[in-house]
Amino acid sequence: MPNQTDRFTILDVARQVAGQLVPISSSFSFFSTTPIVEEDLKQYVQEPVAALPPAVGEMLPPIGLLLVPHLERPAGRGPALVSFEPPAAARSLQTAEVTVEGRVVIALATSGVDMSEYHYSLYDAIAGQIAARAPESFLADFAALLRDELSAQANGEIREDSWELKQKYLHRSSGNGKRESALWNDYQRQALRDTLTLYLHGICCDIDVEAGPRQLASRYIRKRLEWLKSIFPPPEGYALFPEQVHRRKS
Repeated sequence: MPNQTDRFTILDVARQVAGQLVPISSSFSFFSTTPIVEEDLKQYVQEPVAALPPAVGEMLPPIGLLLVPHLERPAGRGPALVSFEPPAAARSLQTAEVTVEGRVVIALATSGVDMSEYHYSLYDAIAGQIAARAPESFLADFAALLRDELSAQANGEIREDSWELKQKYLHRSSGNGKRESALWNDYQRQALRDTLTLYLHGICCDIDVEAGPRQLASRYIRKRLEWLKSIFPPPEGYALFPEQVHRRKS
C-alpha cells in the first residue's frame, strides 16, 4: 500500500496496472488507484464512455483510463506524477497521457474535481486523440468550415486555446485560411479539438456554452456540431440538440 506522501510517474503506474485494466467497451478499459463506489464509477467511467458515438471508437487506439487522486507537473522533463496529496496549484494537472504497449493511457485526477470538469477533461483528451489521428479528408472538410467563418469575419472561437491561435493567425496572415502554414495547421487542429470536446461533452451531459466577446456565434457553432454529427452520430437513445432529445444523461 503506497504511503500518502509517495509519488509515482504515470508511466510507472500505467505499466504496473497494465494487466489489471477492466474492460468497459471494445476500445476502453480503466483502473482506479483508489476505491470508488459503484455510483461514482458510473459517472466517472461507464456513462461517459457509453455516450461516445460508435464511430469514434473506430478512429481511436485502445485507451485505458487511469483514475488517480491528483496529478502533478514534474519539475523537469518526463511524465506527470501521480500524487495522493494535493500538489501546489501551479503544478496541478487535470489530465496526462502516456502510451504503454500500444495502449494510450489517459490519467485523470479525481480528488476534489467537479464532475462536469472531470467530464470535460476526459472528452478533451479523447478529442485530442481523434484530432491527432484524423485523416486528411476529415481535416480538409473542417478547414472548409473555418475558411467560411473567416470569410464571413466571424469573431471568436469555442475555447481560449483555439481563440488565441486564431488571433495569432489573423495577425500574421491575410486571415482567409488560404495560406497553408504551421500556424494555420495549429489553429485548425486546436479548433477541431475544442469543437469535438464540445460535441462529445454535449452528447453525454447537459451543458451551456458561455456567451462572451470571445465566443463564436451560436450559428457557426451549430454548423460545426451538425457536421460532426453527420460523421459521428450519437449512440442510440442519445441526442445533442434539445429538439432531438429522447433520452439524455445528466
